[in-house]
Amino acid sequence: MSDNEQKVVRVQIKKPMSWIQKELFGPIQEAARKPYPFTFPIVDPTTCWCNLSELRLCMLIVETKPVGHRRSWLKLDLVERIQKIYDDEDPSCKIFLSDEHQVAFDEQRKQLENGSTKRLIFPPKYTVRPTLEMVNEKMNEWFHMDISEKNEPNRKREFKFGGGFNLPPHLLAQIPPDYGRDVEGEHPLAFMDREPKEGKDQGKSDDDKAAGCSTKA
Repeated sequence: MSDNEQKVVRVQIKKPMSWIQKELFGPIQEAARKPYPFTFPIVDPTTCWCNLSELRLCMLIVETKPVGHRRSWLKLDLVERIQKIYDDEDPSCKIFLSDEHQVAFDEQRKQLENGSTKRLIFPPKYTVRPTLEMVNEKMNEWFHMDISEKNEPNRKREFKFGGGFNLPPHLLAQIPPDYGRDVEGEHPLAFMDREPKEGKDQGKSDDDKAAGCSTKA
């Protein structure tokens, strides 16, 4: 081998998931767990993003796509979910849990598969608890939401009904088949507010009917 030639050696080593998490996110999370790690200026760790919390935010954005006419509801749901890890989420979400909660997460999933109805919610190990304003700032930093909104087909927020409107079946069944032939210009359910003529006369005695006839005469 000459002096100008370089030899490249690639070493492949298999490492468990716990080692990868500790190597990639350990120093960041260790610093994030310490309350107010900086003396000046004082920084609240619940307002500081880290790589792990940003990864969680990216996963939720891909899942929900908070853009378009439903963006307000989806963003509120995103803020709620970034602060919790639900027991029915994908197993890859274990990366956001502590070692103790990872074991409990696996046990809970087994219980759900066996028919258990008990549900659990786990706190993520990152300390940030973002507000809606923090999420909006991060999304604008990454995606330029003004441009994303312009590219949405529903940007005008127009709501249209697909087809005509029909009454529910239980209301349609109350309309007489011959209704509308002798009554014009009334609402289809106006008959419900009127008492039938036979019903009015049923409660009257013969004397009342005779008195009514003599009065009219």
